[in-house]
Amino acid sequence: MAVSNRTHVSIIADILDTAKTYTFEGQKGVTVTHLIRKANVPHSRLSGIVSELTSRGLLHEIPEESVKYRISEKGLEFLKAYNQFKGFAEGFGLRV
Repeated sequence: MAVSNRTHVSIIADILDTAKTYTFEGQKGVTVTHLIRKANVPHSRLSGIVSELTSRGLLHEIPEESVKYRISEKGLEFLKAYNQFKGFAEGFGLRV
């Protein structure tokens, strides 16, 4: 799916889902480079979204050699609710 066809909320869900993968698969978090690749968002847009997600407590910033991000419990709750709503909406033939 092209970036222009996705909503802001679906991009947030992609970012959180990517952070979730790198948080729980033995990784120490996800780098911005991986977020750009996996979530398919340009760096200029991604940095603003990541700042918003960290300020709202959905992502945690992990300072290391390079900054990494991990999904928080609040982020997991958001992702779960988003996926439930997406499934509900798609059941009615709507795209979220």
